[in-house]
Amino acid sequence: MNRHQYKGLIIEVLDEPTYTFGSADNNFKYSKHNFGEGATEYPTSKHGIKIYRDDQIVDSCIVIGSGGATGIHQNSSLVDNDRLVICCCDTIFSYTLPDLELKWKTQADQATCFQIFKQQSDYIIHGELQVTKLDRDGNKKWEFGGADIFVSIDNEDEFKIDSDGILLTDFAKTKYKIDFDGKLIWDTFKK
Repeated sequence: MNRHQYKGLIIEVLDEPTYTFGSADNNFKYSKHNFGEGATEYPTSKHGIKIYRDDQIVDSCIVIGSGGATGIHQNSSLVDNDRLVICCCDTIFSYTLPDLELKWKTQADQATCFQIFKQQSDYIIHGELQVTKLDRDGNKKWEFGGADIFVSIDNEDEFKIDSDGILLTDFAKTKYKIDFDGKLIWDTFKK
C-alpha cells in the first residue's frame, strides 16, 4: 500500500485483487470507478484509492486496468500538487485532489507501466517495453525502447534516474543511457 499526504488528507493506494466490478460481495464499495482500455472485458489489475480526513473516508475510487499486471509499490503512484498519478497495467491515470475526478488517462506502454517519476513538470514512466515521458496533461513527449524488455530477474537495476539522464538495463543485460529528451547517449548493444 502507498500512503500520501495532501493538505491534511491521507491518500491510500492499495491492491484490490479480489474486487469484482458490480458485485455486492466486495469488501468495500468504491464511490467512483475508472477503466483502462479493454478492462471492462478483461480486468487484470485493480487498485483502490481511499481518501481520509481524521480517519474517516471522504472519497474513494477503484481503478481497473487490462494488460500486464501491476502491483502497488513505492513508485507506482505519486502526488503532484493537486493531483494523484497512478500506474495501472498499461495505463497512467491522473486524478484531481481531493475529489478524485479523472483528469486524463494515457496508455504509456503496450504491456505494463511499472513506475512513475516526476521530472521537472513532466512524468517519466518505466514500462516493460519502453520508457515514456508524459507532460502534465498526459500527452506523450517521447518514447524509448531497447532491444529487449526493461525487466531483470536477478534484481539488477533495470531503471535508474541519474542527474543527467536515465540508466536502463534490458532483459538481455544490454545497458543504455538516455537523456531527458529520450535521446540515446550510449549503449552496450553488440550487433
